[in-house]
Amino acid sequence: MATDPYAGHSPLVLLLVLLLGLATAAVLAVYGCTTAARHGVGRAGTLVLLRSGGALAGAAAACLYAWGVVHLLMLDETARDLGCKEAVGPAHVLEIDSYRPTYIPLSLGCHVRSGTTYSTGVPGYLNPTVGALAFTAVALGGFSLLESERRATRDFKREKRRQ
Repeated sequence: MATDPYAGHSPLVLLLVLLLGLATAAVLAVYGCTTAARHGVGRAGTLVLLRSGGALAGAAAACLYAWGVVHLLMLDETARDLGCKEAVGPAHVLEIDSYRPTYIPLSLGCHVRSGTTYSTGVPGYLNPTVGALAFTAVALGGFSLLESERRATRDFKREKRRQ
């Protein structure tokens, strides 16, 4: 079964990713804000700040990823063609042999015969920013788990000494 080498992202998959991204962003934002508000930001301990900061960074990453999906949803065949021609430059326009849609990193790649793929379709700042925010969310979540474990171990040792 041959597929069209000039096909972009599936609109149905992009729509599903958009809805999941927005739902994830909303859930993480609500969790991060309620966690911080419940304890008071000024009085919150390290654990609360790590959890809420990680959730808010994850919400920002999901929201920004959804913003990139919106960019790709807006591309029709003409916009994809013009974007690829602009990305590869006038010298290589006739060498474009296929599109390479990817979801991670989010982009529409314009592949030329020489083997090079040029990215188009989403703003250049999007993928590095999403990566940095996702890394921050995972790091803060990991530090939150370590802090929680440290406190549990400290409390367990304290209880052991009392007995």
